[in-house]
Amino acid sequence: MVCDAINVAMRELFLQIVYGRTQTAFSEGGLPIGAGLEDLGKGLCSMVGTIHSTKQKGVRYLSLTEGYILELGLDKNDEVIGYKFVNLGKVMDAIKKGVDPKEAYEKNIGTYGRFNEAVKTIDPRKQ
Repeated sequence: MVCDAINVAMRELFLQIVYGRTQTAFSEGGLPIGAGLEDLGKGLCSMVGTIHSTKQKGVRYLSLTEGYILELGLDKNDEVIGYKFVNLGKVMDAIKKGVDPKEAYEKNIGTYGRFNEAVKTIDPRKQ
């Protein structure tokens, strides 16, 4: 039964990607046609991620849907295992509500992956 549920969920995700279905197809009442990621109310911004990679330096995440990448966490092999980011959508929402910009910035920093296990961290724009 669990496998069937996973298969159905994966099929629906596949259809969403291939045929461009939106959240409207999967939620009661749905979202209006043309709704974007911002309309889901998660403080995320619709965007194309900015990532590059070179053989010498490896992958560098600069900006993703979660937000502006502040640091990359690397393991002992210098491979990325996570990152620290600031969610710019949530920062701007907080500032519009009157929160001090410094406080809004600090409260909306998060991590992804195994960032806390990193052997070292780097600024992807400088290193």
